[in-house]
Amino acid sequence: MATRSRRNWKPDSRGYYTRQIGWKRSKSGKLLQPKFILGQDRKEAEKRERKLKELWDTFVSEREETKPIWPDDLLIIAKRIAKGIPEVPVPRGPNEKQMEYANRVQRMQAKYPVVLFLPEDQHAFEIGQAALEGFELIDAPEYARPEIINADVIEALSEAQRRLAEAGLEIPNEVAVLSNHANTESLVSSIGKIKPGTLGQARLEASSVRTKTEKAHVRPTDNARPSRTPRSTLYQAFTAFEKYLEREYHQPELEQISSWGKTQVRQTKTLRAHHKDILLSKLDGDAVDEMVGYWRRRPYKKGTKQPMTAKSASNYCSNLVRFLKWLDRSSRFDWEKPFAFNDIDRRIRRLPSDHAQKSLEQVQTFSLDELVLLMKYAQPIDRLLILLGLNCGFGRAEVASLLVGEVKLHTGHTKRQCELLNYQTTDKDSFIKRVRRKSGVYGEHILFPMTVQGIEWAIEQRKKFPGFADDARLLLNKNGKALDTPTKNGNANQTIPNHFLRLIDRITNDDCEIQRLSFNKLRKTASDLVKKYSDGEIAGVFDCHGQPVKSDALSDAYTNRPFGKVFKAIREVERYLQPVFKAAGSSPFEPQSQAYTKRSIVDRIIRLHNDGYPTGQIAATVGLSGSATSRHIQRHKESL
Repeated sequence: MATRSRRNWKPDSRGYYTRQIGWKRSKSGKLLQPKFILGQDRKEAEKRERKLKELWDTFVSEREETKPIWPDDLLIIAKRIAKGIPEVPVPRGPNEKQMEYANRVQRMQAKYPVVLFLPEDQHAFEIGQAALEGFELIDAPEYARPEIINADVIEALSEAQRRLAEAGLEIPNEVAVLSNHANTESLVSSIGKIKPGTLGQARLEASSVRTKTEKAHVRPTDNARPSRTPRSTLYQAFTAFEKYLEREYHQPELEQISSWGKTQVRQTKTLRAHHKDILLSKLDGDAVDEMVGYWRRRPYKKGTKQPMTAKSASNYCSNLVRFLKWLDRSSRFDWEKPFAFNDIDRRIRRLPSDHAQKSLEQVQTFSLDELVLLMKYAQPIDRLLILLGLNCGFGRAEVASLLVGEVKLHTGHTKRQCELLNYQTTDKDSFIKRVRRKSGVYGEHILFPMTVQGIEWAIEQRKKFPGFADDARLLLNKNGKALDTPTKNGNANQTIPNHFLRLIDRITNDDCEIQRLSFNKLRKTASDLVKKYSDGEIAGVFDCHGQPVKSDALSDAYTNRPFGKVFKAIREVERYLQPVFKAAGSSPFEPQSQAYTKRSIVDRIIRLHNDGYPTGQIAATVGLSGSATSRHIQRHKESL
């Protein structure tokens, strides 16, 4: 491939990522490679580069030259892709008929699927597309093909129809459509008057008129339905589905689409990139089965020979099924699910590599030593996040949505409540009582003493911002916004994951070993510990799952959830985590040392200070300034 690539792709002096792909001739006739400016965002630049390579590869595959040159029109399209504009408007020629225009757009789309060709004259395109479909349905000899149809053929068909009718015979409906029109232009014009979804009925109305005797012998079936002939394409349906998702998941309070909605739209765009554009009339049972099977068989990741993960394939397959169900419901598109749609096999293929990763540790969790490191190196906010994860099984969604009023500090249960719990609580105990937003399930968690300290610290921080009340978010960022507020582009907020990853970076930069797991793995670690000290049902109640007893879907309808057993398991986990609490020190939520000073250096400063060394000698030994060393020593004294 005529593409310059480097191992380390770095932006130019202006911060733009560039690539040189293909060949062109300069004004002097010299052969050179055109440079494409792909933007300043690395991920977006890589995405545009993949599209450019695919466009170039498609063009080169049909050329015999060793160094083919970009055609002018294709180079214009390539430059649009480089700017992040994958759509290309297609104007209609001054004397171009509707059918020719639609045919040209479809051929361009089929040849270069990486680009979305949008007809500028949408009305003419739809009329031409309908006309093409009418011709396509004719199972006739070569003369019936639309590219060679002419007035003589139509006149001959009209004469044949008249003579057959006199003899009591009928000509096929599809051919009769042609015979009832003087030329192809009048045919296209008549189709333009047909309402969406009624092309098949119009074709029947335009067919040759049967004799009364013949009509008398025609008996309609009980469930007879008018012929349906969709005139839209798969790509048009994908585009309409994307707009539906943008409306469905629009958040008026934020004036943007939700993160989940953006994921659905992104997956739909990927579906369109992996499937060819066809008429919906051709999307029958076999075609649907092949589309689902494409994802079920787990295609290669783009640009590699490695199959995509089972999870990713399952997500795309699910999105495809949702799209097809929506398409079936939509009144805009004349398409119905195949009869055996629900019987299509959707099981994702399992590969030997999937099973090779299975071992004694089925779920990735943190070890006790790793939890000690996390607590030791954490800042106050980090420690609260860790405690909420281990104490209550909270992921980032639960942490970000926690309300002030959902925290019940130093408040025990009533006598009746203790009877229901089968667990005695007092006013020395503290709880978080809330409904999990994802599952809509109510849950209660008794709190570790250190978790109570962290929440009290968080309440004091929260009071610095306006709007403090029971229905206010407990944790806010430094700008006073909730930790799950989407970005300006509608992407998911990464404040909590970034806090946690920076914590892991501090640990690894200090030459300590720890798994680089996400924040939500703390939730799995907590669930695993609760199950260790109880059972699977209690772990499910702890996690606020919708159905903790998998074998009994009605357990919640007839029994109360055993939160008392959850409290007992949490107390057992608390005893197990004593080394973790000890690593936080006696004042875990006091201002900590700067995060950019390694913890090992801070510990060494304190150790030398306790051994009686003067501050200046300590500073020279650890390689810090005297003021920085004095600051660490002073904070140590304050903590004592």
